[in-house]
Amino acid sequence: MDEDSEYEELVRILEPFRNMRIETGAVTLTEEYLRMVEEVESAPENQTGADKTQLEVVFRQSREHFANARRSR
Repeated sequence: MDEDSEYEELVRILEPFRNMRIETGAVTLTEEYLRMVEEVESAPENQTGADKTQLEVVFRQSREHFANARRSR
């Protein structure tokens, strides 16, 4: 099966779900979750002024990797 026919098959399978609406409600954040967020936010590497140059290196490497990526057949 080639890519085009795989895509068409996927579209056919998903079509009945296209306009499906899912009711959602409020999200309750637990005390445990809020404590974990506070812990991560208070870490030294997440403070204003912390050296984040390594992130720029990782972001650049990721951009270069995906810019050069080619789909294999």
